Amino acid sequence: MNFGHFSYLVYMLIFTLTPTAILWSINYKFLKKNLKVILLTVLLAVIYQIIVDPIAESWKAWFFSPDLILGIWIINFPIENTIFFALTSLATSSAVLTFLHFQGRFKKGLVIRKS
Repeated sequence: MNFGHFSYLVYMLIFTLTPTAILWSINYKFLKKNLKVILLTVLLAVIYQIIVDPIAESWKAWFFSPDLILGIWIINFPIENTIFFALTSLATSSAVLTFLHFQGRFKKGLVIRKS
């Protein structure tokens, strides 16, 4: 299915927000208590992307089809790419924290708090 200029954005939102929403709906209290850790992870991922993406694109490691993106660019990559890095790091950090929480692997003194 092709959504025109919204294609990359639509597919990214479907495949990142759906599992993240399910995870957050089940573990909301715990994840909210650890929101600072999650947001820091998201911030670091976006900073990493801003540094590394221009290098990878200059090497022609990948490209973005102008027919499938919105056309809003940050440096030399589309805004959808930044959204992708933010959402995947949100999903991953939430999943890892939840997994560790249910495994009982937190030790005293960590930033992460149990619910």
